[in-house]
Amino acid sequence: MPTTGHVIVCGLDHLGRRTIDELRARDETVVGIGANTDAADELDEAGVRLVVGDGRLSRVLREADIETAAAIVLTGDDDLGNLNTALAAFDLHPTIRIVIRMFDQELGAHLPDLFPDAVALSSSALAAPGFVSAAIDGETGSRFRLAGREISSRESAEPAVTANSIVIARLNPDRTIDPLPDAATTDPNLILIDVADPPGAVPGSRPTPIAPPPVPTRPKRPRVGSLRERVTRPEERLVRFGVILVVLAVVSALFFELFAGLTPLDAVSYVITLLTGASLPANIDAAAANTALRVYAIFLSLVGAAIVAVVYAFITDALIRSRLLQTLGRRTVPGNIEDHVIVAGLGSIGYRVALGIAARGVPVVAVEVSDEGRFVSPTRAAGIPVVIGDARHPEILRQLRLDTARAVVAATSDDLVNLSAALNARAARPDVRVVVRLYDPEFAVRVQRGFKIRFTRSVSQLAAPAFAAAAVGSEVVATVPVGDKRMILFARLRVPGGSMLEGRLASSLVGAGALRVLAVADPGSDEARWTFPSDEILDAGEEVVVAATRAGLGALLHLAATNADPPDPAAGQAT
Repeated sequence: MPTTGHVIVCGLDHLGRRTIDELRARDETVVGIGANTDAADELDEAGVRLVVGDGRLSRVLREADIETAAAIVLTGDDDLGNLNTALAAFDLHPTIRIVIRMFDQELGAHLPDLFPDAVALSSSALAAPGFVSAAIDGETGSRFRLAGREISSRESAEPAVTANSIVIARLNPDRTIDPLPDAATTDPNLILIDVADPPGAVPGSRPTPIAPPPVPTRPKRPRVGSLRERVTRPEERLVRFGVILVVLAVVSALFFELFAGLTPLDAVSYVITLLTGASLPANIDAAAANTALRVYAIFLSLVGAAIVAVVYAFITDALIRSRLLQTLGRRTVPGNIEDHVIVAGLGSIGYRVALGIAARGVPVVAVEVSDEGRFVSPTRAAGIPVVIGDARHPEILRQLRLDTARAVVAATSDDLVNLSAALNARAARPDVRVVVRLYDPEFAVRVQRGFKIRFTRSVSQLAAPAFAAAAVGSEVVATVPVGDKRMILFARLRVPGGSMLEGRLASSLVGAGALRVLAVADPGSDEARWTFPSDEILDAGEEVVVAATRAGLGALLHLAATNADPPDPAAGQAT
């Protein structure tokens, strides 16, 4: 029997599977499309039908009942492949809602020109703020824009005392979390959000978009410091050979002074003559010299020539390499950098994290294993120093100035590399903050507890709620991690005409521990009312701005569905 009103998830990687979990948690019917059967058992247990094949093929989409689907979510990591699948789905079902994962946000902005109902989301853009805030601010400190206001989270031992501070969680002594407790709570150890007007805005005026801060430019260092950077640190072999040459010259000068009867000055002159081939006078008769002196002179000439040739080669290499680095726009790590953040891995998430940290005005240094990485050049073009190497190696960590760093963000695509880099960094600097990207949220929790790593982040866990919400007509603006496994979702939802939301009191939507209405926006207005009366009635076309757990947002979405039976918003506290 054909499936109807369902959501198709195309792409069964970590993000796809997590999106399916989010949809199933809201009792949505889901059909998955994947290239193999690896996830068959897992999907079957979740009540999800699996269609094996390439989502770009019309045959595969028809097998997933595309003509009767409510939405299709494309979670592959290939922008072109996702766009191709979206076009194929649109040909078969022109009114279907399309949620497409797209790293190129400029291209995503053009999707409304192609499809009447489409949402483009970037998983890295959704997840990056969680990494940035963890690296810079620690436990809390998430910052984002919501309904024309600047939102920032913080931890406090005191209850909220102003209307601009809203409690979103209570932190228990065992570090478990009570999400969205009663608004009147006076318990200590709370996680709050502060709601403020955008910088420069006049209170009560319509908010205006704020351009992100420019990437900070670093002051030019003195020429002496620059020379030290280019020669002393990068070419330690040059220093070592120079030391060997000097030691050999001093020992040889003493030898000739003692056994050839030369004065100290003549001995030094003779040594320089033998080492460099320079024409300097020396009061020594080679014919009258004994065999030991002549053999040593020959030995010194050969060794000196070899060492001097190597030193000259290193000097030439250092100068040419320095000029090439300048020409190609590559930057060494400034020797005076401190309180900076090290980002290991310049994939899509590492690149956005590095830019996000720089936009906050905090110095950042990146490390990538290959100079051919996709985002190496754009990162350097943004003025961020990039070191090529393996972040797990102590020598690379030293080049990154770990000794003066504020935090290390391990954001490669390999969980083992991330964990190893974080542990090695902490072994070298026990007090440094480490933030680790891990794909599996359950594994992330085990790492937190087993290795005592406070900050682990999963891109799919942070991004999947937004993809699932977009598929059913809501917009998750931000996800704020609280505690080990919990997240608070900040979302906007338009009230559909004829739904069970229309005509309800906004205050009646509050569910302790699951949902809190923050603001209401009138139809066609860009500015929300963050203060509204207790008898505020929701009209069709208005938007509600909420903070919610997964269960709370699911309950709200059920109410937004026409003729839906309203579930208990406080039922189920999984986030």
